[in-house]
Amino acid sequence: MPPAKKLVLIDDDPTLVAYMEGVLKKAGYDVSSALNGQEGLEVAKRVRPDLVLLDMAMPVMHGFQVCTAIRADPELKSVPIVAMSGKSYAVDLKTAKAEGADLYLVKPLTKDQLLDAIERFLPA
Repeated sequence: MPPAKKLVLIDDDPTLVAYMEGVLKKAGYDVSSALNGQEGLEVAKRVRPDLVLLDMAMPVMHGFQVCTAIRADPELKSVPIVAMSGKSYAVDLKTAKAEGADLYLVKPLTKDQLLDAIERFLPA
């Protein structure tokens, strides 16, 4: 059996992180989490994930800045980034894409939306 795909989940809502971790671990993913952008970037550099789930509006380091930093890192630049936000403004979606997000999802997300988004980049 191949090793579990590694995900880094970066979101400042501890309740949402706990829920998403449960869903993702039950689906067979190896999940590492962070509650702010700076910590998330550090975790991504350490873990070298197969995919990053990234909330946009966060303390310490905004999601847009995290996207830019991941894309600038030679060892992380090809890692898919799924941006998540409670905002559905066209400007936010455009900015997230410009900074390197591969997909932009509007919260709240269903379990199926979350898993489908991951499977787009990490097919079973």
